[in-house]
Amino acid sequence: MATQASRAQAPEAGSVEVFAGAELNYADVNFLRLYNVLVNVTPGVKWHLGHDWMVAGQMFLPAVNYGYDNKDNIVRLTNATLAKQVHWGSQHFKLTGGLFGRDRYGLDLRWMMPVTKWLMFDAQLGYTGAWRLAAADALDWTWDAYPIETKAVDFAAPDRLTGLVAANVWLDPWNTQFRLSVGRYLNLDYGTELQIMRHFRGCSVGIYAQLHDKQSVRTSKYTEGGGFRVVMCLPDWSWKRGKFTARPASNFRLTYNAQADGLSMQYYTTDPEENERDYPVRIPWGTGSMAR
Repeated sequence: MATQASRAQAPEAGSVEVFAGAELNYADVNFLRLYNVLVNVTPGVKWHLGHDWMVAGQMFLPAVNYGYDNKDNIVRLTNATLAKQVHWGSQHFKLTGGLFGRDRYGLDLRWMMPVTKWLMFDAQLGYTGAWRLAAADALDWTWDAYPIETKAVDFAAPDRLTGLVAANVWLDPWNTQFRLSVGRYLNLDYGTELQIMRHFRGCSVGIYAQLHDKQSVRTSKYTEGGGFRVVMCLPDWSWKRGKFTARPASNFRLTYNAQADGLSMQYYTTDPEENERDYPVRIPWGTGSMAR
């Protein structure tokens, strides 16, 4: 795990990190059993090229599947990206291209600007299309989409423009962050979210509330949602030989949505270990100034 000093500095040029974690999905949708359960092992790699360039990749290897569709029970590539960070005074940028999470490919631009010790603005802009690379023919996964007017489009849909803007407030005595964001999401819905997250050493816990466009009657009857998120940093263990490091994944995330429909306010990920605790761009603000 990164310390406060290493989090403020760029990784060593030429260093390679190999890591592995697990993805857990569960849903209480069948009266014959308590939960449907899907577990994927998620090995990945990060190669730091120097000058803030990084190549990353990740695969999903199915381990347990009780109740989920067979389309989720295949070996598949979930991330293959090239990223570059640029730091210019108080302006911090990250441009990423390649294959992203949620079966999207394209370009993604992140921007973060700390204004004071307690205020920061950030934004994200992406232009993506649909893709999937799997070890089996995922017949249930389709490139087709409903007409956009129905607001019932599948994520595997034509190229689209998405974006987010947010304001962040940091309360230093309590290591607590308030984040208010508005955006256009993968299902072409617009929404806003207020998140309050308390950060501890090794763990972050937060609650959130959402308000978004109403989806098609076939997919959702809700215009609001909410729940909690937990980000747990995994044990600080690694095996090093020169510039090569093998370690566990940096974190384990748990998200609960009281009115989840699987479509509203969904976004792709560009980093294999992306989470709400670690910022996508290296900045000395908020959790970027904390020890893990």
